[in-house]
Amino acid sequence: MIAWHFFLPAAFLMAVIPGANQLLGLRNAALAGARYALVGVAGRFAAFALLVTLVVSGLGTVLAQSAVAFEVVRWLGVAYLMWLGVSALWKAGTGSRDAAGAVRVRYAVAVRQEFVTALSNPKALLLFASFLPQFLPDGAAPSSLIPLAVAYVAVEGLAALVYIAAGRSLRHERRMRVPRRRLDQATGIGFLGFGGYLLFTHRP
Repeated sequence: MIAWHFFLPAAFLMAVIPGANQLLGLRNAALAGARYALVGVAGRFAAFALLVTLVVSGLGTVLAQSAVAFEVVRWLGVAYLMWLGVSALWKAGTGSRDAAGAVRVRYAVAVRQEFVTALSNPKALLLFASFLPQFLPDGAAPSSLIPLAVAYVAVEGLAALVYIAAGRSLRHERRMRVPRRRLDQATGIGFLGFGGYLLFTHRP
């Protein structure tokens, strides 16, 4: 039987800890509105679904335990986060109000960013391959992971709503409550920080 009373509090703590995807959701909501950010979260969940499929099939566990695979994913994650950070800093404050309105319809960009950010983070793979199985009974079938994964995605979704609401609070109708340059600089530094942290992360 799944230890839900242990799993749900742990999942909540994992989900609310600031991460690259949560920062991305906050930034998207601040720049283009809550709807744009919510559509982007679909890309995050698509990445999670792919990772769960890999774990249930057994391939995810192999990848999580492989030092080479971990390093490849880690460096891809570092490169992507650094690129997001440098791009945000380089383009800080260059977007106009009209550009903020135009980017709202470019939902594919938000989905792609969330998907790649989640998939290129080796900790997301370890979450489903190592963390979630701890709450399953001994000898449980791999498919038993699916209810846990669904529950975690639901908790992650609630946490994403909190971050998106925080980002939405930075907007007033179509105008920013804070200068866009400051927001771009803050999120750019945040992405660089997450990339630097991932750079020094080692496989457990």
